[in-house]
Amino acid sequence: MPVYLLLTAFTVWMAVEAVRRGQAGSWLWIILLFGPIGAAVYFFSEVQPLRGGGSGGRTVAADELRRAEADVKRLDTAAAWTHLASLRRIRRQFGQAAAAAEKAVERDSQGRDARYELGLALLGAGRPGAAVPHLRHVVEGDRWYDSGDALFALGEAEKASGDFPAARAHLEELSGRSGRPEILYSLAEVQVRLGDEAAASQALTRIVEEAELVPPYLQRSVKPWVRKARRALKQMGRA
Repeated sequence: MPVYLLLTAFTVWMAVEAVRRGQAGSWLWIILLFGPIGAAVYFFSEVQPLRGGGSGGRTVAADELRRAEADVKRLDTAAAWTHLASLRRIRRQFGQAAAAAEKAVERDSQGRDARYELGLALLGAGRPGAAVPHLRHVVEGDRWYDSGDALFALGEAEKASGDFPAARAHLEELSGRSGRPEILYSLAEVQVRLGDEAAASQALTRIVEEAELVPPYLQRSVKPWVRKARRALKQMGRA
């Protein structure tokens, strides 16, 4: 397929996403005016960040961690402890991240950043039930905190703790604004657990269909989800 057709498909996909997310007023004109460039800006600003806590695949150097540890000793503020918790979480040191985030919450019990980090750390540590109230606090204050990652994390925590109706409600809400395959796949898992295979089939089929609009340079991140969706559809007898 010629490059210009791929770019056109990508632009249309982002325009549809902007409308679906209720962001047509702020983003649609940029996408339509600047074409693929505007679509790329929208993708990396609003769509791509939805990756579970916003770490974006970054790494944390030992020096950066030492500076953060020095800051909590020197400043002892909620912001300093939250930053340390974030670095520990990115390093997948979830127990230490939770301990740091708890210090942050002690210093600012209403701070969304601290409660968000605590929720993510507890979720990563395999304590989803404990994570739910902290993530719910964040979402109730800002529905689309961290570009929707907080709502996704809440849905994941509810799913992992067995509250499937609540998880479904939150993941369905999020899927109305985002076509990220990880969201749709998680939603399908919950719908299956609730016995609604027809709805799960729709979510899985959406992963497969929307993947065709993804430009080649993004296919690598989408293909694993397409394979999982196709396997799930086959197991359900809906391939």
